[in-house]
Amino acid sequence: MYKEIVVCVLVIALIISMDLISNNYTKEVFSNLNESLGILRNQMEEENKDKIKINEEVKKVEEQWNKNLNILSCYIEHNELEKVARQITVIKGNIDVEEYAQAIPQLDECVYIINHIVDKERVLIRNLF
Repeated sequence: MYKEIVVCVLVIALIISMDLISNNYTKEVFSNLNESLGILRNQMEEENKDKIKINEEVKKVEEQWNKNLNILSCYIEHNELEKVARQITVIKGNIDVEEYAQAIPQLDECVYIINHIVDKERVLIRNLF
């Protein structure tokens, strides 16, 4: 009887610790991505747009996303990750053809999806039931 209780406590402790680690990693990754998207948005809203800086920033966002995608896909729904990847692709496409006015709403949608993923992965009572 004593062994079963110890094993149960250890399993629960392991689950809680892994959840905390994954939540912290998710927050860190998406916070950095949101920051880069904010910088990109500010550059696209400027009167004198520096196309080189905008292209560098969108490449940076895409590299950040691709670098973290493998780890995120271990514990986040693939559907949610595909939504973010699709938005980044649309943003990049609009920037390539210099349609900055169309890229900004797509960027806002990407930020919304990222924030939704972070909220969804948080340990809250409403997420448990």
